Amino acid sequence: MGELKLAVPPSAAGERLDRFLAGVEDVGSRAAAERLLGEGKVLVDGVRRPKSHRLLGGEEVELEATPRRESDLVPEEFSLRVAFEDEHLLVVDKPAGVVVHPSAGHARGTLVHGLLGRAIAGGDEGLRPGIVHRLDRNTSGLLVVARSDEAHRRLQQLVRRREVVR
Repeated sequence: MGELKLAVPPSAAGERLDRFLAGVEDVGSRAAAERLLGEGKVLVDGVRRPKSHRLLGGEEVELEATPRRESDLVPEEFSLRVAFEDEHLLVVDKPAGVVVHPSAGHARGTLVHGLLGRAIAGGDEGLRPGIVHRLDRNTSGLLVVARSDEAHRRLQQLVRRREVVR
């Protein structure tokens, strides 16, 4: 994406820097905001600030966004029940015992691996395409998965504003 300059609106006064950045469409998530801050790629009025920095409103925020990390995950075949599906999202019934996305000790056999062939997408983390929320390994239940960056961004906003009832 390159460099982006933003004027902090007065309505953002008092907001934490990481939360403000998470709401920026080109950043998209709190994890992405924290990664940019941790890599020193965000300046507030020309100065690096910590993620907990409280904005005053009126500052200029500059950020250098890095290209999305590509995934090298390989789809795996396993049976999953899809409760709902359209061009924007999937609602899948995650069985107990299945890990949602790859992590330490879980490089294969995750829900993400099983869904890769179903056009899941969105988010900035290559190991978690489409994943907006998760369920613990031993918990079964419905999981909403995005199929595009736009759907992922909108679902994240709904979850962040607590407009999704789980």
